[in-house]
Amino acid sequence: MRKLIGAITLVLTSAANAASEKDLDVFGGVLLRYENEQQHINIPDRERLRAIVRLGVKGEINNNWSAQGRLSTGLKNKQNVPAITIHRFNTQPQPDNDVFVERLFVTGRFENTTIFMGKIPWKTKQLSDAFWDRNLSPVGIHVDYQLSKQHQLQFASLKPLDGDSDFVGLMHIAQWNMSYTFDQIRLDVSPWFVDYQGEANAKYAKKDTQLDNQFLRLSSSLNYKGYQLGIDLGRSLKGFSQFEQFADQKNSVVVQLSQGKLKQAGDYAWHLRYLRVERFGVISEFAQNATARFATANLRGLDIRLRKKMARNWWLGARVSDMQTIKGEQEQGLRFRFEGQYTF
Repeated sequence: MRKLIGAITLVLTSAANAASEKDLDVFGGVLLRYENEQQHINIPDRERLRAIVRLGVKGEINNNWSAQGRLSTGLKNKQNVPAITIHRFNTQPQPDNDVFVERLFVTGRFENTTIFMGKIPWKTKQLSDAFWDRNLSPVGIHVDYQLSKQHQLQFASLKPLDGDSDFVGLMHIAQWNMSYTFDQIRLDVSPWFVDYQGEANAKYAKKDTQLDNQFLRLSSSLNYKGYQLGIDLGRSLKGFSQFEQFADQKNSVVVQLSQGKLKQAGDYAWHLRYLRVERFGVISEFAQNATARFATANLRGLDIRLRKKMARNWWLGARVSDMQTIKGEQEQGLRFRFEGQYTF
């Protein structure tokens, strides 16, 4: 942690010294969430009040390069959990409340190419977080290359994190983004390939990170007058005969209908999402963590979210997720969330 904080201080100090005051920006936000999880089979219900607090700074280094860093609350050794529990309404364990360097990266922008290096946010295009939870920021490099107005290539080489500073595995990604407009309809199509080389030395991130895996994936959407119908599809190319019960569980499917962008006060945004994520259709440790407490893979169900922009800097919303396992030990859960976020 000290090494990361020292690095963020050095990079952002350099940016500050090279930039004028107007090029520096301090930003952040606070999210408060009431969370109620019930109707489980093998685990007790849970009701609590949670918070996510983030604070960052970014600045220009020169005409082509900028630097950014952000601190976050959460669990430093399980970084897809950025929330801390500030009140428990029933009996339950109290998780750790940590503050860690969530992101620390530089960005280079050139004529047709954008480069991100460091502890970077997820940049590969996806409709949902089914494959990768956006709260996880791996260490590595990501490159966007704009072939034309309709075509973009993305390449990434990433080391996911095992806890606050150690690494686990190596992931290579190649994606081709295509966008076509027909009158008032826009079609976005993004096929991608993922190669993950696992490591067996994980201390915290242990769910499937020791297994090599490869995926063919497709993220696509049809957009019309603010409405979007989209799909995230994926299939593992590897065999897992050593897991007899789950050997054929290699697909992931997300279908989503959504509307709205929360651009200005009074705007609404919502989605209705169906998920079916099989055991090896994703890497369990890195998949979405927003719908069920018992799994990120080997689950299926519905996820509904509604938000309203109340003013320029804040919104209110609600989310309901109803999930159950696909194979193996039976589990289910219903998660309610009421939340609001203020940003600056």
